[in-house]
Amino acid sequence: MKTYVVRARVPEELKQNFEAAAAAHGWNLSHAIRQLMNQYVAQEKELAARRLETLEALEDIEAGRVVAGDEVMNWLNSWGTDFERDAPR
Repeated sequence: MKTYVVRARVPEELKQNFEAAAAAHGWNLSHAIRQLMNQYVAQEKELAARRLETLEALEDIEAGRVVAGDEVMNWLNSWGTDFERDAPR
């Protein structure tokens, strides 16, 4: 895997605190930054997926593809009973 050096200007106190936090995990500065970058990218991907799902849900609502809340609750309340209902559509 090809790697790159990334530089950033940060306040001295932030750098010191970050290094101390990384050291508490036994990580060096480089490893800690990689970890944070991976977490940030994963979080951004998750947010993008949620935005897309929200837009799709709004389209469903506008198109009338919805199920009434009481129908859903009746279905959920039937779980584990002898008269379990099919999911509402």
